[in-house]
Amino acid sequence: MPNNKEILEKLKKESIDTAGIKRDLINKKKIIVICGPTGTGKTDLGIYLAKVLATEIISVDSMQVYKGMDIGTGKIDTGVYGINQFMVDIFDANHKMTVKEFRDIATEIIKSNFYSKKKIPLMVGGSGMYIKALIDGIDESPGEDKDLRIKMNKDINKSGLENYYKKLCEVDSQYASRINKNDRRRIIRALEVHMTASIPYSDFQRSWNSAARYDAIFIGLKKNRLRLYRAIEKRVDNMFEKGLIEEVKKLLDDGFSDSYGLKQAVGYKEIISYLNGDIDMDECKKLVKQNSRRIAKKQMTWFRQDYRINWLSIDNYDNIFDLIKDTLRLLQKG
Repeated sequence: MPNNKEILEKLKKESIDTAGIKRDLINKKKIIVICGPTGTGKTDLGIYLAKVLATEIISVDSMQVYKGMDIGTGKIDTGVYGINQFMVDIFDANHKMTVKEFRDIATEIIKSNFYSKKKIPLMVGGSGMYIKALIDGIDESPGEDKDLRIKMNKDINKSGLENYYKKLCEVDSQYASRINKNDRRRIIRALEVHMTASIPYSDFQRSWNSAARYDAIFIGLKKNRLRLYRAIEKRVDNMFEKGLIEEVKKLLDDGFSDSYGLKQAVGYKEIISYLNGDIDMDECKKLVKQNSRRIAKKQMTWFRQDYRINWLSIDNYDNIFDLIKDTLRLLQKG
């Protein structure tokens, strides 16, 4: 990583007033959001911006909150670069973090660790629902119906999830198109809302408070689909080389075999199937790559709907400096 002083000197030559940008964003209580699909280099850009703007990072990744789930979630130790990162390693893998819980914890962090210290909150991640909950607020859809959930779960255990996903496609095709057909938790939640309120879950999401909780500048990173998929597949290969299987084994040995995190996270659930003898190694890697590509596709579908995002195509850059420069110019415009 280039020296921060070197980057600041180059930015000065490009007539980019980083001190002025920082001052303006702090005075206006702006939040920076770096978002986009997995595999586009969001954290790398976030680290550079944090250095240049003398701030810290709030991770917005629904799986990086779990301790011990490091390789498979792509955690980067930002501390190596002198950057503190919040919302990472805050729960054990058996904790089921809700969107509301994420919002409440992150809201307190913004207040105590950023605004009170005159720093710019820098959110980095690809979990669109969590970003939306923090910036725009959370939906007021009906609460959980435990009896209904028990009934649906029993039926799914007996007959499978396919019919429930088809039902969701019939009653709320918009929401169904944004989630994985194997996402049991979200399918159940969406059908639960529809059954109790007779209103599609996507309608509740659209009705989230239009007056945002925070004033944010959104920077989205994207990449040509084929290049993105190749990058994702290479990333998965690297995860296996770094010891992803051993990481999963340790979590299982530590008693997290039935935990929410391992059941939900791509890379972990497939390896558990491999360790259980349900699939071989080739099939395991194939599924991890396939499911990782699906996540990226879902992320892009989600983010494309947000008109506030200023998109930067990674394909247009052959060096990180030009990406930093263009990002700062977008921040300068506000």
